[in-house]
Amino acid sequence: MMDRPLITLSIVSHGDADKVNHLLTSLQRHEPGISQFQLIVTDNLGNELSDLDPSPWESLQILRNDHPIGFAQNHNNTFKLARGRYFAILNPDLVFEEAVFDGLITRIHTHGASLIAPKIIDENGKTQDSFRSLPTPLELIQRRLFGYSFEIPQPNSDGLIHPDWIAGMFWLTPSNVYRELGGMDEKFRLYFEDVDFCTRARFKGMKILVDTRLKVQHDAQRSSRGKLYYLFLHTVSATRFFTSPVYQQIKRKK
Repeated sequence: MMDRPLITLSIVSHGDADKVNHLLTSLQRHEPGISQFQLIVTDNLGNELSDLDPSPWESLQILRNDHPIGFAQNHNNTFKLARGRYFAILNPDLVFEEAVFDGLITRIHTHGASLIAPKIIDENGKTQDSFRSLPTPLELIQRRLFGYSFEIPQPNSDGLIHPDWIAGMFWLTPSNVYRELGGMDEKFRLYFEDVDFCTRARFKGMKILVDTRLKVQHDAQRSSRGKLYYLFLHTVSATRFFTSPVYQQIKRKK
């Protein structure tokens, strides 16, 4: 794409300065035309990130919070400043190994997608479970049992998978879609913001896609499996989602 439209990137750091720098370096190395990226990085700890070089980007802003806030609120705050035709959410622990944005934008137009992501792999090249079918309470229990494994759906002939939801580690969406859905629900805390957003999108008839022909590396951290506090947050958010009107409506629709 020679005339790539402006893309707003939203990255939130929770003491992840080294990872943010690694991510930005990989973006500069592999993504052409990053002068068309509006980069907004949120320092959720307030003073952990040093100043970043603004020269590669169309513009750069660092938002410094007085106190840590949640995933949804951070990205919603960024969106208030977004000028891009597209809005991208990136985890700080992603690493780009190839260009993906032009391909994803092409897919948005050719397949009518409202939210899209590349395949997410770990450092060994294994596909991660960054996309899934609509969760159920029973499935959440089964995922914690010994022997459970994620079965990757087969992509179609275009290399596309149509999941019910995509984890918020990497999202690319037209800005008008994010605006129409009112952003993410800030009542969720760290978990299920992405499930809720995608479910509301599907309820409106919007299409969600994963492009398996494009990939980005991610170092996953399963916090809720090893720390009681994160398990508590996960449980509270899951309960909120499963008792929400949007979940009940989509279940009846299916």
